[in-house]
Amino acid sequence: RMAPSADVDALDARVTDEFARAFGGDAVADIAAHGEEKLARWLDLVLTKSSSADDDDDAKEARERVVDATYAALQARGAWPRESWRDAYVLAQLRRCAAALRDRDGDGETRAESAREAMLAVDMAVIVGAPVDMVVDFVRACERALGVDGRREVSAGHARSASTSEWLFPSAAPKGDRGDHAAQTRLARVHHREMDLKTFKQRYYKTEIPVFIESLGEEWPALCKWADLEWWRFVHGHRSVPLEIGKYSDVENWREQVKTIADFVDEDMLPSVRGASTGDVAYLAQHQLVDQLRELAEDYAVPEYVSAGNCAPSFERVYVWMGTAGTITPCHFDTYDNLFGQVRFEQLVFLSTFVAGV
Repeated sequence: RMAPSADVDALDARVTDEFARAFGGDAVADIAAHGEEKLARWLDLVLTKSSSADDDDDAKEARERVVDATYAALQARGAWPRESWRDAYVLAQLRRCAAALRDRDGDGETRAESAREAMLAVDMAVIVGAPVDMVVDFVRACERALGVDGRREVSAGHARSASTSEWLFPSAAPKGDRGDHAAQTRLARVHHREMDLKTFKQRYYKTEIPVFIESLGEEWPALCKWADLEWWRFVHGHRSVPLEIGKYSDVENWREQVKTIADFVDEDMLPSVRGASTGDVAYLAQHQLVDQLRELAEDYAVPEYVSAGNCAPSFERVYVWMGTAGTITPCHFDTYDNLFGQVRFEQLVFLSTFVAGV
């Protein structure tokens, strides 16, 4: 299946008209003003040449040039030179998506590959920060082309409930894998029904004392759905996410890589859950997955405790972490307050008070 021509025309029109007026023209002007004339010319072609002009080699080359040049700068610097470079990357990826959806040549597998390329282009735009509301129509067109547009309606009943299922995350680590941490000071534990917002704010938030809130979210669908790798693979397997591959201590082999969720499950998570892992670490780390996959927001409720802060709004963002056994995050400091929830398995967290000069 491929997206109807009318759908692709509508996507092209959004880039040429809506996005070009909203921020594309400003991006071209900013890039040109900083002396990056080639990139500015390529981006101008991206904005003015729709994917129906694929027979125009200059238009096709412009898309690839913009994507390659801007992403190379991000990889080299660890940040965009300026916001206009990110805008250029997003616009070129969205135009690349439309071009892939319009490609109707070849057999069924060739067209399916084009649909996968289109989906990857949209996900790459989202991964670098494109507002999800801006790309919803692109996502839906890709999912129709892939034939998976109905899968997001799959209910929690699809998730396996048997604890022995080979697709499920274990509920806890084997005793022998927990290490010798019994002597460590443990956090105070309070059941969420015994602590209202006022108590949390006075006893813990204002005094900066961490606390373990028991059974918070015990009724959330996420506890069933998200624990099931088969559910992730079936419903969201076509989407791509950024991963950290390798251990932080192994600097030479540590790398970032984008994979589909299906490949992440098949190549990394399933072997880890089944105890057949080679020891390699794969980690979906601090990714705003709920923004990328909006339906995940229906699987939990934002706890009232997040409104304990003095600044409004106190609730800023939701990050999701998912990783193989043996994943270790280096010691670090977060600039914002955290309400961390463990959906499945176990994680050992070491907390330390701030000591000046250490």
